[in-house]
Amino acid sequence: MIKAITFDCWDTLLDDDASRNKKRKEYFCLIFKDHGSPVTQDEMDELFSEEAKLFQNHIIEHKKTQNSRARTETILKLAGVQIPASEVYEISEYSDQVALEFRPPVIPGIKQALDVLSKIYKLGVICNTGWHSAKTVRQLLEDYDFSKYFSHLTFSDEAGVAKPHKQIFEYTLKKLDCNTEDAVHIGDSEYSDIVGAKEAKMRAILFAG
Repeated sequence: MIKAITFDCWDTLLDDDASRNKKRKEYFCLIFKDHGSPVTQDEMDELFSEEAKLFQNHIIEHKKTQNSRARTETILKLAGVQIPASEVYEISEYSDQVALEFRPPVIPGIKQALDVLSKIYKLGVICNTGWHSAKTVRQLLEDYDFSKYFSHLTFSDEAGVAKPHKQIFEYTLKKLDCNTEDAVHIGDSEYSDIVGAKEAKMRAILFAG
């Protein structure tokens, strides 16, 4: 008997469209230019693509996500650009909080679904963080009035473990006072959401939008 449902955040509750990454790249381009290392948009796209691969590899190898500062430092290292630590901090803070300025759209119909499901099941969120910290994503969910639906929010930077590793699913279900066998996880990633949930002995639903 299903007692709880957990949801991924990005591209399940909130649309992870390209607007924030575009602004982030533009900001990096300005910083690089200010330090005498201008790059083209194509070159910046390539740097971000390479960093994203390293970010995913880090999750696989260490079961953890890297925060905005670590990701900023990776891009600077890949580009061979050295800047003062204070500016690294400024870039990473902007990269995190850009979501509060350029807010992601809510996935159509999700609020109506949560309104119904929250009356029947305990609901939770399991979210891998990266460019956006738990603090920022939590603020977005509160601003969109999502918090009232969820009994617990789990973020990888706070939990110390990331999807697809089963520990983050087990941790969340413990917070919801529910056995993993009595829970369903819904998310858009075959690897992070579906494989991870099944390894934790949960049922899983791939969200296709």
